Amino acid sequence: MNYHLTKLTIENMRICEICSGGDLDFIHRQHFLFPGQVAPAHYDVMACKGCGFVYASDIPDQSALNQFYQAVEHHLHAELPPGLARIHADFFQFVHHHASLSSDARILDIGSGMGHFLHHFQKAGFKDLQGMEPSLAAAELARKTYGLNIHSASMDTFTASKRFDLISLCGVLEHIADLRRSMERISALLRDDGYLFIAVPDASSFGRAVPAEPFLEFALEHINFFSATSLDNLLRACGFEKVIVASQHNDFYDNSYLLALYRRVAEPSSAIVSDSEAAPSLRAYVDLSRQGLQSVEAVAAQLMKSQEPLLLWGAGALTSRLLCDTSLGQANIRGVIDRNKGLQGKTLLNTLITPPDSIGHHQGATVFIASTTYAAEIRETLLRQHAWTGRIITLASGAAS
Repeated sequence: MNYHLTKLTIENMRICEICSGGDLDFIHRQHFLFPGQVAPAHYDVMACKGCGFVYASDIPDQSALNQFYQAVEHHLHAELPPGLARIHADFFQFVHHHASLSSDARILDIGSGMGHFLHHFQKAGFKDLQGMEPSLAAAELARKTYGLNIHSASMDTFTASKRFDLISLCGVLEHIADLRRSMERISALLRDDGYLFIAVPDASSFGRAVPAEPFLEFALEHINFFSATSLDNLLRACGFEKVIVASQHNDFYDNSYLLALYRRVAEPSSAIVSDSEAAPSLRAYVDLSRQGLQSVEAVAAQLMKSQEPLLLWGAGALTSRLLCDTSLGQANIRGVIDRNKGLQGKTLLNTLITPPDSIGHHQGATVFIASTTYAAEIRETLLRQHAWTGRIITLASGAAS
């Protein structure tokens, strides 16, 4: 299935949340086909001509995004993979090194997930810790695993009796549709001179190398693409001053994150510095993703031509893009496997999504592993647990093999 750009209208455009501009440059349209959907959804990656901020337009509203986060279970990890654990440790060390916090500091982690990041503060002796997490399952897991005080809430529903000394947003700000309103609510929760820690993908680094997965950064929930300049523009306008911002590469996702520490000040600033990095980086990223997609399309075309029985292992974000960007959806798909219980029982292209232990019914079929992060682990599962005799296709550095 290949879907092409249709004419944009003013009604479905998202106004720039940094400068309120509506004069935008089109960069890319990303399509998604998720379980239970009859037709693909999409969003448009746009660059503001006024300030240079790059973001997704024509997206679901924030309440719909909140429901998406509440429903997902694919990011639940009672025990973190080592690479992801290192990311959390690096984030904590950054905050601990640059922020002056006493052991009785009040700390709030927004989007706290299973509590792995907040647990680093717990181990370091901080006592007054709270988390806010829209996913009920993730919040419950954090409470059971670490005994943390995690509120099952969103930014619209969370309240606190006292202000905090530190608020952290790890992998959160890139998801928020109403940035200004959310930042106002966050500012109101923070004491004067309190710290705000932010970790977001560094959009200025996207175009440096062929991504591990084509269009990996264009997940449905990734709708803001910050450079250090655009992040600073947003935070300054919301009453924060920069302490330090650094870009740091991580091996687990093979991308770079901005680690940013800010302080809450009395008055916001209207000064805007033009972001000249993000849009060129995103355009280069689109070109590199298309290059990486060529080898995947070659394999998808071969599968379409052969019509050999095919199993898709993975019904998540990568699959949602490949079904729209390549010929994969026209292959002879006999089954879809996913360990996410929230997806099991749903259908994708009229095919039931089933758990991994159902794969024995398809012995000898070709398996297409739609994951790069867990591809080696899934391959080992197929070979060791299921003595798989069929062909296994994985993606490595953007190429199918």
